[in-house]
Order: sequence, then C-alpha cells, then structure tokens
Amino acid sequence: MFVVLYQWQLKPERLRYFQEGWTEIVHRNIEKYGALGSKLHKGSDNNWYSYSQWTSKACWEAAFNMDDSHQEARKKMVSAILRNYPPVLMTPILDHLVSDEMITPPYL
Repeated sequence: MFVVLYQWQLKPERLRYFQEGWTEIVHRNIEKYGALGSKLHKGSDNNWYSYSQWTSKACWEAAFNMDDSHQEARKKMVSAILRNYPPVLMTPILDHLVSDEMITPPYL
C-alpha cells in the first residue's frame, strides 16, 4: 500500500467547487487507477487535507500524470486553491485504524 497526504489553503467562497472536483477525481482514481479511497479533512489551522490510499506508488503516478476527461474536475479544484503544498508520500508501517462499519455503539 502507498499513501499520499495533500494539503491546501482554500478560498472559502469556492469550497463547494473544490469538493465537487475532489470527489470526481477520487472516484476516477478508484475506478481507473487502483486508488483505495480518500478522505478530505478540514484542519484546526483552516487548511484542508486529503489522505489518499493507493495499491502502489506506480498507480498513484499513473493517475497523477494522466491527462484525461477529468480536466473540468481539476479546474474546479484549482479555482478554489489559494496555496498548494507539495504532497507528502508515505509508506504505512503499522496500521491500527478501525473501519466505522466495525464499530458497535454505544460509545461515549
């Protein structure tokens, strides 16, 4: 498995466009390029973060370098970005995340 952490500072008035474009790209990556899914987060620092899992670095590189029909989705995202930080490439070493489907309520 291969993981990428993205970070952006976004224009508040363009958040909807960013989220729409991000969602389209995530689904494209799952369907065509071996992505295992992604989560979008808003940080306490008001920056936005995306944690994306991939079957391999090669799959991520193929999707990242692809010039395909999702250019409109990319334009939506780019129109909302004030500052784009370089992606952080990570290899998982230990994994203790629990899927929310595995949680049995009630929890405090």
